[in-house]
Amino acid sequence: MNGFMFGFCACLLSAMLWPSLLPAPLIPVVILGALLLAKISPLLSGGLSALAWISSFGLILLPSEALQLPPSVSIRGEIITLVDRNSDWVSLDIALINRNLILAHLPLPRPKLRLTWRDPPPLAPGQIWRLELKPKGLSSLLDQGGYNQQKHLISQHIIARGRVIHGELLLTHTSVRQAWLTLLLPVLRPLERGDILLALLLGDKRLIGAQRWQALRQTGTGHLVAISGLHLSVVAAWVYALALWFGRLWPSQGRRNLLIALTLAAGSAWGYAYLAGFGIATQRALLMILLLMLLGALRRFSSPWERLLTALFLVLLISPFAGLSAGFWLSFSALAIILFSLQSYPHAAQLADADASAHADASAQTDPGIATRVGLWARQFWAVQWRLSLGLGLLQALLFQGFSLHSLWLNLLLVPYFSFLVIPLVLLVFILWDLGLAFGQDWHWLWVLADASLQPFAALLAFSNRLPAHWLQPSQAMLAAAIFAGLGLLFLLKARPSAHAGWPRWGWHLALSVCLLPALLSLWLTLYPIAQVRWRVHLLDVGQGLAVVVEKSGRALLYDTGAAFGDFSYAERVILPFLSSKGLSALDYLVISHGDNDHAGGARTMLAAFAEARVISDLPEFGQINCRPKRLAWQGLSLEIMGPAQAVAGNNGSCVIRIGDERQKLLLTGDIEADAEQALLAGGAQLHSQVLIAPHHGSRTSSSPAFIAAVAPELVLFPAGFENRYGFPKVDIVQRYRALGIRALSTGEAGQISVLFNRDKRVVSGYRADLAPFWYNRLFRFGETPKPE
Repeated sequence: MNGFMFGFCACLLSAMLWPSLLPAPLIPVVILGALLLAKISPLLSGGLSALAWISSFGLILLPSEALQLPPSVSIRGEIITLVDRNSDWVSLDIALINRNLILAHLPLPRPKLRLTWRDPPPLAPGQIWRLELKPKGLSSLLDQGGYNQQKHLISQHIIARGRVIHGELLLTHTSVRQAWLTLLLPVLRPLERGDILLALLLGDKRLIGAQRWQALRQTGTGHLVAISGLHLSVVAAWVYALALWFGRLWPSQGRRNLLIALTLAAGSAWGYAYLAGFGIATQRALLMILLLMLLGALRRFSSPWERLLTALFLVLLISPFAGLSAGFWLSFSALAIILFSLQSYPHAAQLADADASAHADASAQTDPGIATRVGLWARQFWAVQWRLSLGLGLLQALLFQGFSLHSLWLNLLLVPYFSFLVIPLVLLVFILWDLGLAFGQDWHWLWVLADASLQPFAALLAFSNRLPAHWLQPSQAMLAAAIFAGLGLLFLLKARPSAHAGWPRWGWHLALSVCLLPALLSLWLTLYPIAQVRWRVHLLDVGQGLAVVVEKSGRALLYDTGAAFGDFSYAERVILPFLSSKGLSALDYLVISHGDNDHAGGARTMLAAFAEARVISDLPEFGQINCRPKRLAWQGLSLEIMGPAQAVAGNNGSCVIRIGDERQKLLLTGDIEADAEQALLAGGAQLHSQVLIAPHHGSRTSSSPAFIAAVAPELVLFPAGFENRYGFPKVDIVQRYRALGIRALSTGEAGQISVLFNRDKRVVSGYRADLAPFWYNRLFRFGETPKPE
C-alpha cells in the first residue's frame, strides 16, 4: 500500500511540470493499466492512477475549449467568501449550483467563479443568489518573478471570472462558523491587533492589511497567523494533557482514560480545523493528528513518515489540484523537515533510551532529571528550528521570490510564546466569551486581554522594518545556486562519521563539492561580470498597459511602467519582481513615453527603487533628457531618440526610441497614432527594425500601411490585456501585419514575451508556450465573448 501511495503522490505532484493533462479517450486505458499493474508494481500502478485521477478531475472541472456564450448569462450560486472591497467594487467567490455554464452534471467539489460586483447590496458568505453576469475566461498576468494568480485560482477550483450585472437574493444559509464570524467582526475590528486575533480564531485574514502582511513576510512569521500544524498540535496537546490530568482525580481506569483523552484531543483538533475553514494546511495537520491518535488507540505501529505519506495521499485524493497551492508545499515541507530533524538528531534517541530505562527499572536511578531533559529538548528544538528556517527560507524564496534573514531567531522566540501563551489564551477567551453570550452577558473585555497578549508580537513586526536586510529578493540564478548549496549541506551532514553508511565519506564530500559549484560560479560572475554580445528584450504582461525591459550585461533600461490604481501598481506587482528575478539591480535609463496612466502610472515607484536612473521623457515632473531627436550609447547598443520633434500632449507626444546593435533593432513607439507616424516618415527618420512594439496596443488609429512598410519588421508584439474592454489588438490590424508575413504575438495571449538577440539570430519566447508551458498556464477561454468593436 505504501508503494501505491508513494507512486500516486509522486506522479500527481509532478503534474506541476506537465504540459497537458491526458485527453478523455486515454483515461480508461490508463485506468486499465493501473489495475493490471496493481500486483506487479504498486509504485507504477499508483503513478498511473494519479495520472488518470488528475486528468479526470481536470476534464470535469475545467473547460476543454472555448464555449460560445451570449454576452450575459444567468447562474445560481452560493457566496463562499468575500475576497476584497475596493471603493464601490466588491470581489467575491461563488460556488455554482445551477451549472448551465459548464457540464450539466459535476461531482463535488463544486466549481467556483471569481466575480466582481459594483455597488452591491449587503453580501455575506452562505447567501444563495441568482446572478446575471458577463463571463470572462480564466487568465492572469504571467511574468517571470511575478505572482501566478491563475495557478492559485485553479488550485481553489475557480474556473472563470465574471462581472455581475444584476442579482436576486434567493436564500440565506448561515453556518455556525459564519455566525461566529458575523459576531466577532465588530468586536475585533476596533482592537489594535484584532486582525491577528481573527486569523488565529477563524482563519479569516480579511482584516490583515498590506503593511502587516509585509511585516509577516519579512520576519518569516506568517505561519503563526495561518492555522496549521502548530496550532492544531498545540490545541490537541493541551486538551490531551488536561484530560489525562483530570483522569487522575478518579480511580484508575487503565486504558479507558487514555482513550477518553485521545477522543477529546481529536475532537478539539477537528473543531479548531472547522473554525479555520478546513484549508489545505489545516487538512494536512488534522489528518496527521487523527492518524496518530487512531493508530495509538489501535496500538498499531507506523512510522512518522508513513503517517505523512498517508496524509499527503488523502489530501491529493480529495483535491488533486492542491499541489498548485504554495501553502500546500510550505505545509508538507515543514513537517518533512521536522521529521528529518527529529530522526537525525542524536539527543532525541538519548532521551528516549533514558526514559525506557527509567520505566524498565523503577528502582534504578536512570531518570535523566529535569535539567537534563530541558537541555536535551532545547537542543532538539534548536536543531529543528535552524533546519526549518533554512529549508522553508529557500522554499519561500522559490515560491514568493524573497526570504527573511531574521526568521530563525524570531521563530525561536515566538513559536514557544504562541504555543504556551497566545494560542491557549485566545481560544480560552473565545470559549468564555461564547459562554457569556449564551447566558446573555457581553464579556468583550476578555478580548482586550487576548489583544494584549499579542503586543510583543506586534512590536517585533513593527521593529522588523528597521532590521538590516529584512527582506532579500535573490535572482533565479542565485536561488538555484542556494538550493544546490542546501543539498550540499545535507551531504555534509551525511558525511559525519556517525551518519554515513554504505557510502564512503569521500563520496559525500565529492557530492558536496559538486553542489557548491553553482554558488561559487554565481559569486564569481557577480564580482567579475562578463560583457556580453547578446541582449534581451522583455515585453512584460502588465494588463492593458506597457512596460518593456531591455537587458544587457546585467544592466537594464525600462520603457514605460504600466498603470497604477490607488495602492495598486503594476510597477510594484510585476516590474520590480521581474527585475529581481533576473538579477537586474541597476536601472540605467527609465523612459516615460507620455503621461497616460497605463504608461506612466508606476514612474514614481520605479524612481523610488532606482533613484540613480536617468529619465528620458517630455513630462516636466520626470524628464531629465527630453525626447528631441538624438543618439546615445548604452552598453554597446545604440539608443536613438527619434521624436517627437516638439513636445506635445497626448498619444502623439509619445517618445519614440530605437535600440539595437549593428545587426538588429527594436522600435518602441508608445501610443503614437497615424499623424505621428506620418510625421516620423516626413522627417526622414530611419525606422527599419527587426522587432516592433506595436503603436497604441494595436488600435485602428495606428499601424498605417506606410508606417509598417517603413519599419518592415519581422516580428510585431502587441502589449494588450486579455479580453480588454477596448478589444485591442484589433483583429484587422493583426491581419494587416500577418498578411505581410510578419509574426504577431500579444501579451494577453502569450503572457510575458522575451526576445533574445544574438548577432544575426533571434529567439522568441512566450511565458505560456515556452518559459512555463505547463497545463495550468494555458488560456482557459471559458465564457469568452466576442471582442468589442
